[in-house]
Amino acid sequence: MSSSEESDNESMVDEQDDGERSEIRSQLSTLSFEELQKLKEKIGAKVYKEALFGKADKKKESDGPKVFKRENKNRPREMSSKKPVRMLQAVPTVKKKEIRDPRFDPLCGEFDKKQFSDNYNFLSDIRMKDIKAIRAELKETTDPERQIKLRRLLQRLNDQHKHTKKSKIEREAMVKNKVHIEQEFKEGRQPHFKNKSEQRVEALVKQYEELKKEGAGRIQRHLKRRQQKVKKRSHKAPTGVS
Repeated sequence: MSSSEESDNESMVDEQDDGERSEIRSQLSTLSFEELQKLKEKIGAKVYKEALFGKADKKKESDGPKVFKRENKNRPREMSSKKPVRMLQAVPTVKKKEIRDPRFDPLCGEFDKKQFSDNYNFLSDIRMKDIKAIRAELKETTDPERQIKLRRLLQRLNDQHKHTKKSKIEREAMVKNKVHIEQEFKEGRQPHFKNKSEQRVEALVKQYEELKKEGAGRIQRHLKRRQQKVKKRSHKAPTGVS
């Protein structure tokens, strides 16, 4: 049988199927919706669709999977959405590193200023040795840039030494005042609590006594420096403030 005869036979079969489907449709058009639903449940949805619309054309297996092509080699390749995504690889959890600050950690205890200053009191001795060595080098050097650096370093060390000494004096005064108040309580007397102004006056008196031991010139230099600070503060004060 030739190919033309086969095509003719296929066309005849298709025409016959179309005639049968049109006759089935005309018969079903007289039925109500409820009767159509019952018929569909009885014969099955697949047979019902094939009787009305015919069999769907099956794809040839020889076609194989669809090959995605790129119009331009620089474009990204199109991927099929039906391809399953691979499972994510399990990543091991990394233990978070805890940073502890001993200043705010209760496990490290409370900060004691007196204990801290006693433990690091040797730094004051080292600082005094450095001050003496810098003074000796400042007398010997003739380089102007080196002299400026040494003077700045000497000033910084002197300020640190004064601050440490002042803190020590204030701490000793507080301890002494606390012991005096406890003693008055034990003796049954009402202790006198000094306010900030009284404490400031006592600190100034003690400071002048220390300067007096070093000589009258030391007091004059201190007073002059204090007057300069007060003058700078008055210049920085805003206008209209008395």
